[in-house]
Amino acid sequence: MKHHKCILFFLCFLLPSTGYLCAQEDFEILEEKEKWFKPDYFKIQYAGNIGFMSLGLGYSWCKNNIHTDFIYGFVPKHKGNATIHTFTNKFTFRLYTFNILNNYNISPTLGFSASFEPGENSYMSVPEKYPSGYYSSNSFYACINAGLKTNFKFKEERYFSSVDIFCEVNTLADYVYYNLKAQEDWDENIFSIAVGANIFF
Repeated sequence: MKHHKCILFFLCFLLPSTGYLCAQEDFEILEEKEKWFKPDYFKIQYAGNIGFMSLGLGYSWCKNNIHTDFIYGFVPKHKGNATIHTFTNKFTFRLYTFNILNNYNISPTLGFSASFEPGENSYMSVPEKYPSGYYSSNSFYACINAGLKTNFKFKEERYFSSVDIFCEVNTLADYVYYNLKAQEDWDENIFSIAVGANIFF
Protein backbone atom coordinates (compact mmCIF):
# COMPACT_ATOMS: atom_id res chain seq x y z
CA MET A 1 0.00 0.00 0.00
CA LYS A 2 2.82 2.36 0.91
CA HIS A 3 4.49 1.45 -2.36
CA HIS A 4 1.39 2.46 -4.33
CA LYS A 5 1.13 5.72 -2.41
CA CYS A 6 4.75 6.55 -3.25
CA ILE A 7 4.13 5.90 -6.96
CA LEU A 8 0.94 8.00 -6.86
CA PHE A 9 2.72 10.86 -5.10
CA PHE A 10 5.60 10.67 -7.58
CA LEU A 11 3.25 10.81 -10.58
CA CYS A 12 1.29 13.71 -9.10
CA PHE A 13 4.51 15.65 -8.63
CA LEU A 14 6.30 14.62 -11.84
CA LEU A 15 3.52 15.13 -14.39
CA PRO A 16 2.73 18.76 -13.53
CA SER A 17 6.46 19.53 -13.39
CA THR A 18 7.03 17.92 -16.78
CA GLY A 19 4.07 19.81 -18.21
CA TYR A 20 5.46 23.04 -16.82
CA LEU A 21 8.91 22.40 -18.29
CA CYS A 22 7.42 21.51 -21.68
CA ALA A 23 5.18 24.57 -21.60
CA GLN A 24 8.15 26.71 -20.63
CA GLU A 25 10.21 25.29 -23.49
CA ASP A 26 7.36 25.86 -25.95
CA PHE A 27 6.98 29.41 -24.68
CA GLU A 28 10.72 30.06 -25.18
CA ILE A 29 10.54 28.71 -28.75
CA LEU A 30 7.45 30.84 -29.42
CA GLU A 31 9.18 33.84 -27.87
CA GLU A 32 12.17 33.33 -30.16
CA LYS A 33 9.88 33.18 -33.19
CA GLU A 34 8.16 36.39 -32.13
CA LYS A 35 11.47 38.26 -31.91
CA TRP A 36 11.82 38.52 -35.70
CA PHE A 37 9.98 41.85 -35.77
CA LYS A 38 12.18 43.52 -33.16
CA PRO A 39 14.74 45.90 -34.72
CA ASP A 40 18.43 45.13 -34.34
CA TYR A 41 19.69 48.68 -34.07
CA PHE A 42 18.88 52.35 -33.74
CA LYS A 43 20.10 54.61 -36.57
CA ILE A 44 21.12 58.24 -36.65
CA GLN A 45 22.33 59.96 -39.85
CA TYR A 46 23.40 63.45 -40.82
CA ALA A 47 22.71 64.60 -44.42
CA GLY A 48 22.63 62.21 -47.39
CA ASN A 49 19.54 63.48 -49.27
CA ILE A 50 17.12 62.03 -46.70
CA GLY A 51 17.11 64.89 -44.21
CA PHE A 52 19.34 67.33 -42.37
CA MET A 53 19.08 64.91 -39.43
CA SER A 54 17.51 61.45 -39.67
CA LEU A 55 16.50 58.86 -37.09
CA GLY A 56 15.31 55.31 -37.62
CA LEU A 57 15.34 51.63 -36.78
CA GLY A 58 17.02 48.87 -38.72
CA TYR A 59 17.37 45.15 -39.25
CA SER A 60 20.53 43.16 -39.89
CA TRP A 61 20.51 40.13 -42.21
CA CYS A 62 22.96 37.51 -43.53
CA LYS A 63 25.49 37.72 -40.71
CA ASN A 64 25.34 41.51 -40.58
CA ASN A 65 26.12 41.84 -44.30
CA ILE A 66 22.78 43.45 -45.24
CA HIS A 67 21.00 46.25 -43.42
CA THR A 68 17.42 47.41 -43.93
CA ASP A 69 16.47 50.77 -42.40
CA PHE A 70 13.20 52.61 -41.84
CA ILE A 71 14.09 56.27 -41.38
CA TYR A 72 12.42 59.59 -40.66
CA GLY A 73 14.33 62.67 -41.85
CA PHE A 74 13.82 66.33 -41.03
CA VAL A 75 15.07 69.57 -42.59
CA PRO A 76 14.30 72.78 -40.67
CA LYS A 77 13.06 75.79 -42.60
CA HIS A 78 16.26 77.82 -42.14
CA LYS A 79 18.21 74.99 -43.84
CA GLY A 80 15.92 74.14 -46.77
CA ASN A 81 13.80 77.28 -47.31
CA ALA A 82 10.87 75.14 -46.14
CA THR A 83 10.24 72.57 -43.43
CA ILE A 84 10.80 69.16 -45.02
CA HIS A 85 9.85 65.71 -43.74
CA THR A 86 11.05 62.52 -45.45
CA PHE A 87 10.26 58.84 -44.93
CA THR A 88 12.92 56.49 -46.26
CA ASN A 89 13.49 52.78 -46.75
CA LYS A 90 17.25 52.22 -47.07
CA PHE A 91 19.28 49.11 -47.97
CA THR A 92 23.02 48.81 -47.37
CA PHE A 93 25.28 45.92 -48.42
CA ARG A 94 28.66 45.22 -46.81
CA LEU A 95 31.01 44.06 -49.57
CA TYR A 96 33.93 42.83 -47.47
CA THR A 97 35.53 43.31 -44.05
CA PHE A 98 39.20 44.16 -43.66
CA ASN A 99 40.53 43.38 -40.18
CA ILE A 100 43.36 45.60 -38.97
CA LEU A 101 45.63 44.41 -36.14
CA ASN A 102 42.82 42.20 -34.79
CA ASN A 103 41.30 45.22 -33.04
CA TYR A 104 39.93 47.33 -35.87
CA ASN A 105 37.95 46.69 -39.03
CA ILE A 106 36.76 48.60 -42.06
CA SER A 107 34.16 47.60 -44.64
CA PRO A 108 33.31 49.09 -48.05
CA THR A 109 29.55 49.33 -48.64
CA LEU A 110 27.07 49.95 -51.44
CA GLY A 111 23.44 50.85 -51.02
CA PHE A 112 20.28 52.45 -52.29
CA SER A 113 17.22 54.05 -50.77
CA ALA A 114 13.69 55.05 -51.71
CA SER A 115 12.13 58.13 -50.10
CA PHE A 116 8.77 59.81 -49.88
CA GLU A 117 8.58 63.54 -49.21
CA PRO A 118 5.14 65.04 -48.56
CA GLY A 119 4.70 68.78 -48.22
CA GLU A 120 5.11 72.12 -49.96
CA ASN A 121 8.48 71.38 -51.56
CA SER A 122 7.28 68.35 -53.51
CA TYR A 123 4.54 67.29 -55.90
CA MET A 124 2.99 63.97 -56.88
CA SER A 125 2.25 65.14 -60.43
CA VAL A 126 4.20 67.75 -62.40
CA PRO A 127 2.59 71.22 -62.29
CA GLU A 128 1.32 72.57 -65.60
CA LYS A 129 3.76 75.51 -65.50
CA TYR A 130 6.61 73.10 -66.34
CA PRO A 131 7.18 71.79 -69.91
CA SER A 132 5.53 68.43 -70.57
CA GLY A 133 7.93 65.50 -70.23
CA TYR A 134 10.82 67.63 -68.96
CA TYR A 135 10.44 67.10 -65.22
CA SER A 136 9.25 64.13 -63.22
CA SER A 137 7.36 64.13 -59.91
CA ASN A 138 9.64 64.59 -56.91
CA SER A 139 7.54 63.32 -53.99
CA PHE A 140 9.14 59.91 -54.52
CA TYR A 141 12.84 59.67 -55.25
CA ALA A 142 15.68 57.18 -55.06
CA CYS A 143 19.31 57.53 -54.02
CA ILE A 144 22.42 55.41 -54.43
CA ASN A 145 25.44 55.48 -52.16
CA ALA A 146 28.91 54.08 -51.62
CA GLY A 147 30.77 54.28 -48.35
CA LEU A 148 32.91 52.87 -45.59
CA LYS A 149 31.97 51.69 -42.12
CA THR A 150 33.67 50.28 -39.04
CA ASN A 151 32.20 48.32 -36.14
CA PHE A 152 33.13 48.65 -32.46
CA LYS A 153 31.94 46.11 -29.90
CA PHE A 154 31.34 47.27 -26.34
CA LYS A 155 33.35 45.41 -23.71
CA GLU A 156 30.48 45.47 -21.23
CA GLU A 157 27.14 44.84 -22.93
CA ARG A 158 24.32 46.72 -21.22
CA TYR A 159 21.71 48.47 -23.31
CA PHE A 160 23.77 48.25 -26.51
CA SER A 161 26.17 45.59 -27.81
CA SER A 162 28.09 47.41 -30.58
CA VAL A 163 28.06 50.40 -32.91
CA ASP A 164 28.71 50.94 -36.63
CA ILE A 165 30.24 54.28 -37.60
CA PHE A 166 29.80 55.04 -41.32
CA CYS A 167 30.50 57.64 -43.97
CA GLU A 168 28.83 57.63 -47.41
CA VAL A 169 28.93 59.47 -50.72
CA ASN A 170 25.35 59.83 -51.87
CA THR A 171 23.53 61.04 -54.99
CA LEU A 172 20.03 61.06 -56.38
CA ALA A 173 19.33 58.43 -59.03
CA ASP A 174 17.71 61.18 -61.16
CA TYR A 175 20.99 63.13 -61.16
CA VAL A 176 22.84 60.09 -62.50
CA TYR A 177 20.19 59.57 -65.18
CA TYR A 178 20.21 63.18 -66.38
CA ASN A 179 24.03 63.38 -66.41
CA LEU A 180 24.23 60.20 -68.48
CA LYS A 181 21.48 61.43 -70.78
CA ALA A 182 23.16 64.80 -71.31
CA GLN A 183 26.56 63.11 -71.90
CA GLU A 184 28.34 66.00 -70.23
CA ASP A 185 31.05 66.19 -67.59
CA TRP A 186 29.77 65.16 -64.18
CA ASP A 187 28.78 67.99 -61.88
CA GLU A 188 30.38 67.58 -58.46
CA ASN A 189 27.39 69.32 -56.87
CA ILE A 190 25.23 66.24 -57.38
CA PHE A 191 27.10 64.39 -54.60
CA SER A 192 26.36 64.62 -50.89
CA ILE A 193 28.36 63.35 -47.91
CA ALA A 194 26.51 61.53 -45.13
CA VAL A 195 27.83 60.37 -41.75
CA GLY A 196 26.08 58.39 -39.06
CA ALA A 197 25.91 55.47 -36.68
CA ASN A 198 24.01 52.22 -36.20
CA ILE A 199 23.74 51.46 -32.48
CA PHE A 200 22.97 47.75 -31.95
CA PHE A 201 20.71 46.60 -29.12
